[in-house]
Amino acid sequence: MNKLMQDSDIISLHLSLSDKTLKLINQDRLALMKKDAILINTSRGEIIDEQAVYDALKSNKLAGAGLDVFAQEPYAGPLTELDNVVITPHIGAYAKEIRTQMEIEATNNLIRGLKEND
Repeated sequence: MNKLMQDSDIISLHLSLSDKTLKLINQDRLALMKKDAILINTSRGEIIDEQAVYDALKSNKLAGAGLDVFAQEPYAGPLTELDNVVITPHIGAYAKEIRTQMEIEATNNLIRGLKEND
C-alpha cells in the first residue's frame, strides 16, 4: 500500500466500506503521495479522512482531488472552497447501464421478498 501511494500519479478508490477501509486514506497515507498526484473517490465517503484531504489540498501537498461521495451528504464542507478539487453530487453510478441494472436488482429483490411473505 505504501509503495502504491508513493509511486502513483492517480489514486482512484473503488472499495466497499468496512472496518478495514474506514479512513483508509488518512494524513499518513496522503503524506506518502506525490505532490502532483490526484486522488479520486467514487466509492464511499468514509474511506477518506476529509479533513486530512482538505489539509493536503490546501497546503499543496496534493495536486487535486475528484470527490463524488462524502461522509455527510449533501456535502457543504470546506472542500467546496478549494480550486483544486472537483466535487460531484454522488453521481458516479448514474450511467444508464448501471441504473438499469440497479432497477432490475431492486425489482428482483422486491419480487423475492413478496414471494417469501406469501
